[in-house]
Amino acid sequence: MPKLNITHLPQRLKERLEKLERGEEVAIKDIKALLDDGQIERMEQAWAEQENLRKIHKRPKTKAEADAIGWKTKLEVRIETYKQAIAEAEGGLLEGIRRLQADSETKAARVFMDAWSKALDEGKSSWSAQSAGNIALTRANLRQGEVIASKRDKEVWAMEDELLKQFESEMSKEEKEQLEILKEHEKGLQKRKK
Repeated sequence: MPKLNITHLPQRLKERLEKLERGEEVAIKDIKALLDDGQIERMEQAWAEQENLRKIHKRPKTKAEADAIGWKTKLEVRIETYKQAIAEAEGGLLEGIRRLQADSETKAARVFMDAWSKALDEGKSSWSAQSAGNIALTRANLRQGEVIASKRDKEVWAMEDELLKQFESEMSKEEKEQLEILKEHEKGLQKRKK
């Protein structure tokens, strides 16, 4: 089973809390599985306080008496701990997601750089090395969407388009015919691929 991260934890805690509130039997190892060490320690400390309370006071006969002396059952202590754990998990959700994103970016950079460096060591050109890095990212399932174009990229593409238009306008009649034939051929190839 994959390790739980901050995106899964609040929902799992809520599901376990619902089971506890319904009074279903939940093993202590399952209760502790979703809590961190500090939360487990607080739960055990709260139960130790309840045990001390049981030594001092007799069992209360009414709910009002129990509330007055702070008497709680083991189930109530666990429910209270889970409510605190849910609040902590939801409070740290944004920071946890940022940490996950940073870890993912670090891993992606490492995968890319390893493949890129290996390709350069093998004597490949820089374009081939970059392609090897991109392939490694895809294989590691770390590519996310399309590459976002920077302002400079957009300017370069616009300049390329202007140059192509300029070159086409300066072409002779024969060169224009050859270009049209090439475009028709490429369209035919695209249709075959579909």
